[in-house]
Amino acid sequence: MKSLSGRSYLRSTAPIFIAFAGVAAPFSLLAQDIDQSEWNHFGLDYRLGFNIQAKFSEHSINYIDGFVHDDSSGNAGGQTWNWGYQNSSQISGNNLLLHGINYPGGGQNQTDDPQQGFELSYVRDFGHESWGRWGLKAAFGYTDISIKNNSPISGNLITDTYSLGGIVPPIAPYSGSFSGHGPVINRSPSSSLSTPAVFTGSRSVDASLFDFHLGPTVSVNLSQRFSLEAGGGLALGVVDSTFAFNETAPTSGSSASTAGGTTDTGFQAGVYLEGGFAYRLTHSYSIYGGAEFEYLGSFDQSVGSHSVELDLSQSVFFVLGMQFHF
Repeated sequence: MKSLSGRSYLRSTAPIFIAFAGVAAPFSLLAQDIDQSEWNHFGLDYRLGFNIQAKFSEHSINYIDGFVHDDSSGNAGGQTWNWGYQNSSQISGNNLLLHGINYPGGGQNQTDDPQQGFELSYVRDFGHESWGRWGLKAAFGYTDISIKNNSPISGNLITDTYSLGGIVPPIAPYSGSFSGHGPVINRSPSSSLSTPAVFTGSRSVDASLFDFHLGPTVSVNLSQRFSLEAGGGLALGVVDSTFAFNETAPTSGSSASTAGGTTDTGFQAGVYLEGGFAYRLTHSYSIYGGAEFEYLGSFDQSVGSHSVELDLSQSVFFVLGMQFHF
């Protein structure tokens, strides 16, 4: 068998080494870039929020289709001209019927998951170690929250009867005043009746949550491309919320509606914890997926006989996005 000289051996194997070097070179450069580790990291994530809950509550109200109040005479003779009503069906013989609602205790919890949003983040490294890196993270997030409840509510319809004393009531709708004179009726009802009833309608809260995170973060190398990232710290939130309701109650011979709404803004403070995995695509870009837990307490609103508690104490967010390193 003919043996190859050293020069002949190198000449015959050179193409193999060149091909291997051509394939390995990009990965070697990537590894070198990753090992050098940039000190600044920007992130943009799409996120889905879960376990954001609204508790809708109702409180007993006086009347939904009229009123009987004190007048400027001090209710002389036990009568008042400061009264009003909405529908002609409320006149029964020589009496005026006014209806109120007595709601049961407690409230209705509603969660319309998921709530969508996004998050922008910046990490500044303070140290690079053989196992990874550590630093400080600041993030701004936005979540669009929309929760609606359409469940019927069981309660009691209160019917109070006021004697008209023989007067001919003004045509409905009628509204007297505190100081102005007008037809008078008894200030107190002659009788009151409570009957079970089911009230239909809707209650909704539409809110924008702007939250800010600040805290330490670490990135642990699991392989050349994979890393585990975790952090936690201070969470601050601004809630801009609109609460509205619209309900209909059955009354004698017809129905009456009650509606209302309010907008309010509040500041919340709490904490957050997060963790996830990053995969390095190139020396400058990674993809990231993870989860966040956020505690921001609760935000309360009320209008008329209705209120809502927006529970932000156990919010969980799943995030997916990109990171840019430099």
